[in-house]
Amino acid sequence: MTSSTVAAVRGLCVSYDAGDQRVTVAEDIDFELTRGRTLGLVGESGSGKSTVARTLLGHLRDGSRVDAGTVTVFEDDVFALASAPLRQLRGGTVALVAQNAGHALTPSMRIGAQLRETLDAHGLPSGDDRLVELLDLVRLPSPNALIDRYPHELSGGQQQRVAIAMAVATDPKILVLDEPTTALDVITQAAVLALVNELRERLGMAVLIVSHDLGVVSAVADDVLVMRLGREVEHGPTQEVLSRPREDYTRELIAAAPRVHGVDILVREDPDADVVVRCRDVDIRYPRAPKLAVSGFDVEILRGETVAVVGESGSGKSTVASALAGLADVERGEAALWSSDGARHDLLGAAARRPVDVRRSVQLIFQNADLALNPRRTIGDAIARPLKVFGRASRAEMPAAVDRLLTEVGLGPEFARRVPAQLSGGQRQRVGIARALAAEPTLLIADEITTALDVSVQAEVLALLDHLRANRGLSCLFISHDLAVVRSVADRIVVMKDGRIVESAPTAVLFEQPRHPYTRSLLEAVVEPGHTELPGSDADHRATTLDPDAPLVDVGNGHRVRDDEGALTTR
Repeated sequence: MTSSTVAAVRGLCVSYDAGDQRVTVAEDIDFELTRGRTLGLVGESGSGKSTVARTLLGHLRDGSRVDAGTVTVFEDDVFALASAPLRQLRGGTVALVAQNAGHALTPSMRIGAQLRETLDAHGLPSGDDRLVELLDLVRLPSPNALIDRYPHELSGGQQQRVAIAMAVATDPKILVLDEPTTALDVITQAAVLALVNELRERLGMAVLIVSHDLGVVSAVADDVLVMRLGREVEHGPTQEVLSRPREDYTRELIAAAPRVHGVDILVREDPDADVVVRCRDVDIRYPRAPKLAVSGFDVEILRGETVAVVGESGSGKSTVASALAGLADVERGEAALWSSDGARHDLLGAAARRPVDVRRSVQLIFQNADLALNPRRTIGDAIARPLKVFGRASRAEMPAAVDRLLTEVGLGPEFARRVPAQLSGGQRQRVGIARALAAEPTLLIADEITTALDVSVQAEVLALLDHLRANRGLSCLFISHDLAVVRSVADRIVVMKDGRIVESAPTAVLFEQPRHPYTRSLLEAVVEPGHTELPGSDADHRATTLDPDAPLVDVGNGHRVRDDEGALTTR
């Protein structure tokens, strides 16, 4: 241990009780945290990385789960601390930024009150001037106004900055970041990570970042520790590990990471394919909202085609998905579905007012499989429900139909008797896909379904979705904020900004010849394994303004772009 070492984990072994068995989640883990440096903990879901990271805050200290090893912060054994020193450690010496700031912030408390509560807990000055100073430190706009707002009035990126402000308010020596950018679009992600780097240097903190995104770790971490099934696989300087990995598992993780550049694009073209969905000049407004959430949305989806809609948070892409699924009303325009027999059906009203066959034909896979599944009902019950509602199987046929669907999505009949808590994140998402397929839909809407998945599981789910699309002749609307993810699954890509389409083109054309400045900014903001710095570290200062009257014009080769390049500005 050197003079600059602030924390050390030595021989850490952790296990949990699971029924009548003891399951090991971390075994013989060793690392140090050094002042002014960042360590990245990477690995797939269930590798134990979050469990290990949170031991720095004294979690699991009752001894019933820590089987061996020590965790020391400034040479103090965190598992042996009395109550008062432990309270000082948590949030004082070691601060945590959780994965989902929306869940970490109290929805009924104003931002200023939550910051003040943190400062008061550690006996620090908590006047308005200090609150404004903290919000200004994390480069939030109009901090004087923000202290009186509630979390739901902020974007996801702003909520994450508030969480960081709360974490650094006490001048901690160690900052633990647990998947801090998972749900953020690439531009906001780059800004948040650049902010973390700046604060680390300014405040001299040691940083531990837990992530399944090797691009993020590559750009911000000095060292990386790769974990699998609770054990250390590889540990060393980040660029050395990622450029010359010694272990097969590390190479598999690197290979599974989605990339914008240097990856072949599969081109599927069927000029004779029928139109399944057509949207023309669709406007969508939420109740009592002063402005449109989506304006002039215009797209066609062909049978067997995957169309991706991409854009940053708040661009309107999920609103489009909700409207087509009947969860948001279309204020104006045309939205129609064609069934396999050629019949046309309106998609303008709420799902409850649609004919049964139309409801069955449009199925939505939700972003968060944890919240989409009833925790008290078995997986078999979840998949059987649409089979019953839409009359796709009789009572006698139901068990066999459920087993076939589970097998089709790469699980097995034995999963029918389990509850969601007994499945991994990737397995739960496969159940969501199986439940949607049970209705035998024409259009499958996948809304950010890989956001919370590690790269290897993400690749498996994307491959599964593409396989099902081909085998079943499904059309798919794929919603994402990640251009690297959609590159491998989409036939065409629609780019949205501020509720409007700025560019639309076949996937290969858009990646090779992006025409709109905003599309180029999205591509430039992607961080991939091998990046040694964050692109556009001033991304949080950049905002784009679109001319609302500029038309979307056809520039050839299936490429349409909003004719406002001169009006698109950065400020």
